[in-house]
Amino acid sequence: MPAELQQRVVDEVDQALSRGLLTINQVLEHLGVSRSSYFRWKKMESWNRECAAPFKPVQAFEALPAEKQAVVKYALDHPGVRHRELAWRMIDDDVAHLSMSTVYRILRSEELMCLRRGRKKRYREEFEKASRPDEIWATDLMYLKIGVSQYYLLNFIDEYSRYLVYWELLTSMDGRSISIAAQQALESLQANNEGKVTIQPIIRSDNGSGYISKEFGSLLAHHELTHHRIKPHCPEENGVMERCNRTIREAIEEHDLTGRYDSEATIGRIIDHYNNVRLHSALGFQTPATWYRGNPDEVSAARRLKLSQARHRRKQINLGIRQRTLPLELTESAN
Repeated sequence: MPAELQQRVVDEVDQALSRGLLTINQVLEHLGVSRSSYFRWKKMESWNRECAAPFKPVQAFEALPAEKQAVVKYALDHPGVRHRELAWRMIDDDVAHLSMSTVYRILRSEELMCLRRGRKKRYREEFEKASRPDEIWATDLMYLKIGVSQYYLLNFIDEYSRYLVYWELLTSMDGRSISIAAQQALESLQANNEGKVTIQPIIRSDNGSGYISKEFGSLLAHHELTHHRIKPHCPEENGVMERCNRTIREAIEEHDLTGRYDSEATIGRIIDHYNNVRLHSALGFQTPATWYRGNPDEVSAARRLKLSQARHRRKQINLGIRQRTLPLELTESAN
């Protein structure tokens, strides 16, 4: 029978069955078509339709629907976190083990990306960077208006780990106040090291009146510390401290500071979040505390293992593999 008549028979049978008056055997008997021929034509029709459909390759490592939903929910719960930090946070919290680019694509498709224009950065030379914790400490003062009074937030930051090793809210920015705070910062350093090792970090600061005072110079000479003062009108040389001040100020501006003691408690919580919770892009999206006193290589290895296992599981699900296998504990980076 020609293909046109086969298709007409199939259409007539479907139309008769839709009315519900006859069974399929009765319809085929009236048309004079055997049951085997009819179902053979139906099978050929479905096969031809399947062959005519465009081929859609299976993406073995495509994010699973549950993972996409988890990314969207986590992003909505943390609206102030950018997609790169969001990806590493979800890996650490075992929410979803996806790369930064995959998280970006998911958020972009859901219109949850806040795109902003990039800015040109001035990258520091290698000799300007610290190579270990407590090698270079940067310090600076930040003006704060609390109620009707003017205060000065003094910070000391370890340039290698971006860890704020000491901070204090001062009422004056003279040399004596800064020197007393610097002495307490050095004492806290010795206490953290149990006094076993004498560490002498290089102090980097601007040319403020408190940092060029005799009191501050005497303190540095007493501890035999090197003082590196940046060039005038070149704040980028103290960029690590300046960028930290900006982050701290943005967080402080979200609170209404009225009294000194309440403000110190608020600032303490902000700095604790900066040191122990916030993931820093310059540290491979790890916390400053991990780089200051932890083991960043161990964290990176754990992340690579999670990504590798997630990719292995995602591949088996997307390809429909029934006999599941255990992933290899790869040591190399999983992209």
